[in-house]
Amino acid sequence: MRVVVLGAAGQTGRLVVEGLVAAGHDVLGAVRTDQQARSVHDVGASAVTADLSQVAPMEMQSIMAEADAAVWAAGAGFGVDPEHIDGDACVSAQRQADLAGVGRWAQISSLYADRPQDGPPILQAVLRAKARSDAAVQASGLGWTIVRPGGLTNDVGTGQVDLGHRLVGGTVPRADVAATVVACLADPATARRSFDLVAGATPIEAALTAFTGE
Repeated sequence: MRVVVLGAAGQTGRLVVEGLVAAGHDVLGAVRTDQQARSVHDVGASAVTADLSQVAPMEMQSIMAEADAAVWAAGAGFGVDPEHIDGDACVSAQRQADLAGVGRWAQISSLYADRPQDGPPILQAVLRAKARSDAAVQASGLGWTIVRPGGLTNDVGTGQVDLGHRLVGGTVPRADVAATVVACLADPATARRSFDLVAGATPIEAALTAFTGE
């Protein structure tokens, strides 16, 4: 499967790229700099340089050309208005992916993005922006999956998670978020579904099977 990863140089995005390559997919990572492109090449993927906050719609549609799936793994960095990345840029990329005929879209969102008022006050702006882009993809023609992880850690992944709706608090290794995204793209039953994700005691594939009821 041809998969475009947006935000491929980020801490979680890089793990998504590695997981997709290991699973045998043809991966194109969108990054901001040539140095980041080299790091993507180092793990066996191809790369394209594009600033997601400024990329023109037609350029994004070109990036999405011939892709079977796309993963949104980008997020606003410190000091950046989340509305520009988690909101506007994400919604624009969704639109161009849909126009390009991309079938599947996996979006890494955030715990509480479906209920920003319940999230930590310091994250309210980010949660509102993510809520907007989550709602946009749900209204699109894409075969979307929204993964809402708890607090991200750089701990070694365990391959075991807890997933469902309206989870309260919790953290999860970035490696397990990436592995869950890769598993979702391989599981058609996860299309048009969203869920919260934290560290747990159930193997990822078993947790997804129990969640989708298949």
